[in-house]
Amino acid sequence: MKNKLLEHSNLKIRIIIIITNIIAITFFLLFSFLSIKSDAKSTVTLNVNEDILENGEDFSLSVNANNVDMAACTIWLYFDSEKLECISDMDNINVIDNRVVYTWVSDTGTDKNVEELLKINFEAKQDGVASFAIVGEFYNEKGEEIDVLYNQKDIQIGGENLEEQSNDGEEQTSENVADNNANLKVMRLNMEGVNPDFDKDITEYYLIVDESVNNIDVTAIAENKDANVEISENKGLKNGVNKIKILVTSKDKTTKKEYIINVTKTDNVEAANTNLETLAVEYYTLSPEYNANVTNYNVEVSNLTNDLNILAIPEDEDAKVDINGNKNLKNENNKVIISVTAENGITKKDYLINVYKRNEDEEKENEQKQQNIIQEANTVMERIATESEEETAGDTEDEQENENQEQIVSNETTAGKAIMIIGSIASVVILGLTVYTIKRKKGE
Repeated sequence: MKNKLLEHSNLKIRIIIIITNIIAITFFLLFSFLSIKSDAKSTVTLNVNEDILENGEDFSLSVNANNVDMAACTIWLYFDSEKLECISDMDNINVIDNRVVYTWVSDTGTDKNVEELLKINFEAKQDGVASFAIVGEFYNEKGEEIDVLYNQKDIQIGGENLEEQSNDGEEQTSENVADNNANLKVMRLNMEGVNPDFDKDITEYYLIVDESVNNIDVTAIAENKDANVEISENKGLKNGVNKIKILVTSKDKTTKKEYIINVTKTDNVEAANTNLETLAVEYYTLSPEYNANVTNYNVEVSNLTNDLNILAIPEDEDAKVDINGNKNLKNENNKVIISVTAENGITKKDYLINVYKRNEDEEKENEQKQQNIIQEANTVMERIATESEEETAGDTEDEQENENQEQIVSNETTAGKAIMIIGSIASVVILGLTVYTIKRKKGE
């Protein structure tokens, strides 16, 4: 009896252990599944129906959201406007220059998983490789921003097969884009107003935003696709000046280059104005011509020039301007920095003038060049003057000949009139004599 009870008890224990293990395994698998799902990255991808196109051919690009449960979003799709034209005409998109702006809101106000956010039609209009890039803002039903990863998409228009070109591209990359290259190829923000326009050689940028902006999405693509790009300080913007940093580390890790976007977050945009109304150098011309959104300029000066007089007038009369580097110029390269501090005292912008001062040999070459230009100009003026004199002389001869012709015509006209008068008188005389003769004969 005891053995039977013991066996029955052991059986219960085994059953309990088995059930417990089953429950534990079930919870473990469920937890693992949920963990994997929660760790899955939210991504937005760009896809096209064709990767290789002919010039003039139409195609569609779709924007797909993966693992994104959202209640609202705004996306900015950038495209190569030189090679592509957006031909979609939809009420829910706004096409501005080289970007498409699209906003989506859940009709129920709750989170939804929308796999295809948008499909847009484009037309290829120029041969080459055309690129698409996307940034956006995604929010859940609680108003919390969702971190999302994005991809870039390239398509081939005309030319060789994309696969053949990609094979050649590896050689071109190693040849044309060095392993120590740390330049950016693309830098875009999900809002307007950043200046100057992007240039891989310009590392300082400026932007003013209002107090509602907390995060700025930045798209940064390196010239060498294997270079590492790190973007920091673009989330949780505070009031005042913020510095968004884009650090590019070359493929071979030997070169680093940092691009900085100075973002002023303020409720008074006018007090943050750091633009110059006028920027000029006495006796010299800036290249390019001054524009408030351009911060880098070049000028070449004489070997005898030691100091530069620079006129820098801010748009806001309460802003402060400091000029450094325009005195005691050295031969060859000099950097003149015009720093503008806004009325609020915290927002700053630097304008750079790269000044090249010619050395003695270059000055002689320049003088000779100027003399050659003057001589050539004088030669041209002499030729023009000679041609003008010849034309004048020709005109005078023509006028004299015309006058002679007119005189001849006039004389001929006068003679003709005289002959007519004499002929008339002769006719009258002859007629009178004839009448007289007839009457005389009748009288006889």
